[in-house]
Amino acid sequence: MILHPPTRPRRFGLGALGQHDRLAEALSRRLDDAHHWLPDVSPGSSEPIDAVLVGPGGTWAITTRGERGRFTRRNGHWYRWNRSTDSWVPWDATPMTATRLAARRLSLYLDRAALPDAVEAVLVPPADMSVEPSAGEPFGLVVERDPDGLATLALGEERLTGPQVDRIVALLDPRQPLPRLAPSTPRS
Repeated sequence: MILHPPTRPRRFGLGALGQHDRLAEALSRRLDDAHHWLPDVSPGSSEPIDAVLVGPGGTWAITTRGERGRFTRRNGHWYRWNRSTDSWVPWDATPMTATRLAARRLSLYLDRAALPDAVEAVLVPPADMSVEPSAGEPFGLVVERDPDGLATLALGEERLTGPQVDRIVALLDPRQPLPRLAPSTPRS
């Protein structure tokens, strides 16, 4: 896997940075150079996405931040486990919403550039966060703590060609040169 440096300087003291650096290191052992890891991507100068993984299997917007506790989704609503009452209480699912919106922003940015715009939202929760969705309850993102599970997802069905991957990476990392396009007329 090709690890791209962040496009903007990092600020010290952000706990999520170390987590997505460890995730990138674990993924690099499983994924080949057809995959690219781009940390701290700001598509269209919007709020930064923790990391973007691009490869033949697709594009993933990865969020590595969450909240401490146990969470579930039932009947279209999110709940948090309250230890003091031993019951589920309604919860404003900010990490879930932020993850889905990051993928949507990236999808719109790719669409405006006339590139394949299918982006999957992935939440890699911290160790002290547990997400337990009810069976058959879709919520628009993938929750995957294990780097091997994320690598398996990335190695799935091929949806992007090599040139498409290169164009997406060149768009997201402005320091990358644009791939050469084939000339319209043969040279003599």
